[in-house]
Amino acid sequence: MDHRLGPIAARASLCSVFIFACLLAPQAAVAGPPDLPEDPDVDVAAMAAAPPGVAQDMPSRVSASAPNLRLRNTLVVGSGAALVTAYGLSKWWKTGFGGGFKTTNEGWFGRNTEFGGADKLGHLYFNYGTVRLLTPLFVEAGNSHEASVRLAAWTALGIFTGVEVADGFSRRWKFSAQDAAMNLAGAALGVVLETHPELDTIFDFRVAYRPSKDSGFNPFGDYSGQKYLLVVKADGFARLRTKPLLRYLEFGLGYGARGFDPGGERRRDMYVGVSLNLSRLLADGWYEGRMHSTPFQRGTDRLFELVQFPSIGYAQRRLD
Repeated sequence: MDHRLGPIAARASLCSVFIFACLLAPQAAVAGPPDLPEDPDVDVAAMAAAPPGVAQDMPSRVSASAPNLRLRNTLVVGSGAALVTAYGLSKWWKTGFGGGFKTTNEGWFGRNTEFGGADKLGHLYFNYGTVRLLTPLFVEAGNSHEASVRLAAWTALGIFTGVEVADGFSRRWKFSAQDAAMNLAGAALGVVLETHPELDTIFDFRVAYRPSKDSGFNPFGDYSGQKYLLVVKADGFARLRTKPLLRYLEFGLGYGARGFDPGGERRRDMYVGVSLNLSRLLADGWYEGRMHSTPFQRGTDRLFELVQFPSIGYAQRRLD
């Protein structure tokens, strides 16, 4: 191995092990037993009532499937941790680690904060988005929806708490209690919308991104190019859902901060937007009005829930 790659490989290994370790205990705690199989050859009630010695002789796929389910869960968790670690080493922790554990009080959304609060909404959003993206993956792995939500929430918190602790040991960043709090709030928001479909049909939390000047394409770290939007969908209300035009409209309230990089003109902006409900347009145009009816449609619906595409018009108010 090239000796220059040695420190990089060591940092990658340490970060991966640390973040993955943050996830193992919650994964074991919330995974629980797998869903009982729908197998006509397995009498679940009889198995539950039978003495231990008799139950061991009954045909069952439950015991055989448990290790496979845990393995699938571990692969989902480990893949997420590995991806975040790889990105962190290439973007966040390029200057390495050292000097002990450091903390800082970053503030929230003030004009004199480092990123005008856009980074705080970023922590909220990426934990929220991780819960929303991982929940269907855990369902596909074989977990119940309830268990999948718990696994997704603990995985998001484990990954981003690990990132925050790693920041505390890095040379460039420090541990921020505000970031940790927004991580928790984002995971909680994801759990609320995953477990309350009546709210999920009304509200979305999205990010809109356009690269800022001289930033290149960096949607995770280019805070000046981000807008975060809380969106209310007319289609989520029964009375508006029947209206031919109103059903396709959405109304958003957003926030963005620009120019907080060195040398820029700092400004914070509030946005009010009107956009098109792309999920409803897709359902009415290609699926005869049915929502979430195919894997492809469910995937695009989840994308439209998380990302604001250029189907929106903004009214902007400058706060500075």
